[in-house]
Amino acid sequence: MDLGCGTGRAMPALREQVGAGGRVLGIDVTPAMLAAAARHGRTRHGRLLAADCTRLPLPAASVHGIFSAGLLDHLPDPYAALREWARVSAPGGVLLLFHPSGRAERAARHGRALDPADLLAEENLRPALEGTGWHLDAYEDADGHFLARAVVHGRTRDRTRDRILGRTRGRDRGGSAAAQPARPSPAGASR
Repeated sequence: MDLGCGTGRAMPALREQVGAGGRVLGIDVTPAMLAAAARHGRTRHGRLLAADCTRLPLPAASVHGIFSAGLLDHLPDPYAALREWARVSAPGGVLLLFHPSGRAERAARHGRALDPADLLAEENLRPALEGTGWHLDAYEDADGHFLARAVVHGRTRDRTRDRILGRTRGRDRGGSAAAQPARPSPAGASR
């Protein structure tokens, strides 16, 4: 999934990555950008969808990879976005935050120094990701690009917590996770 896909420039590369059996979804909040993406033929590479990236119309755990170029630090509530992206990500889902220039290069282009409060600074991004369901496992802030790779926290952490609390995870009819009391084990059965 390409969040903030704009004109869909990344969609051909994403199509190549997922292969013929994978699905590519380009999401942008701006209909004019999606119209431009369609004019550029990006629908050959995947589907385009107008949606707010903080309220995605997708089921939980339905996406295996998220690519976002230059979007996160422009959102009014980037933490809400990261939580939402974690919600739609399947266990082991990957988030790639990308920009074709590094933070220092962008700051210099705008005539300012690097801001220590910049969300994309590693010391800020790592806790932001960790607090919203992600684990940062690669970070590059170079002259020619910015790339951060994070993996959604596995669902095993939830199951372990529930096991400790004496519950198991189940699904209600609507497909949402619901805690249910653990069933007693048969006499003599070991865990």
